[in-house]
Amino acid sequence: MPKIVDHEARRAEIVAAVWRVIERAGMSGATVRSVAAEADVSPGSLRYYFSDQGELVLFAAEAMTQRIVHRLEAHPTEGDGLARAIRVLEEMLPLDENRRVEATVWLEAIVRARFDERLAALKTAGWFGSRYLCRLAWAHLLDLDLPNSPGFSFGSDADENAVAELHTYVDGLTLQAVTYPEQLTSDEVRRLLRDYLTTRL
Repeated sequence: MPKIVDHEARRAEIVAAVWRVIERAGMSGATVRSVAAEADVSPGSLRYYFSDQGELVLFAAEAMTQRIVHRLEAHPTEGDGLARAIRVLEEMLPLDENRRVEATVWLEAIVRARFDERLAALKTAGWFGSRYLCRLAWAHLLDLDLPNSPGFSFGSDADENAVAELHTYVDGLTLQAVTYPEQLTSDEVRRLLRDYLTTRL
């Protein structure tokens, strides 16, 4: 009788293995062979999920997106607008080991997207996803109607400009926090984000 493979369970195991390798060895150390060893499977069995490091980066970036979505869905609804806005934006910032790995994967995916067409659509979707989260945070902050899709746009040019600035600010915080963790600690990133949002109230 043929063995029945639970692909969702196997995918979850592979995602966990990918994350452990990246945490330990960085993105450059995450190869098909190293992930296979971590997951205790043969490299050939991973071909269902990815065949080279470009597909591995895509796999990891897609998993990262799902992790953020799941965390957002679990957010509490209480708190004032500032608190809710901060909770949304902090999901994109490298404030702990998990989010640092996620940010590293995302930055790697963006760099590779310049040369790997497989990542081009993910890069575009990621930009719209980040812009959506910035709109969501802005709506929480100012008690506006919440956006209901990535294509949502506020009717006000002032609000859209503010969201664009916020998006740029959060991307800058992310890049600096990943690149200069000694200078930009998690506490400092949280302070800078809160100060920025408070000045917009």
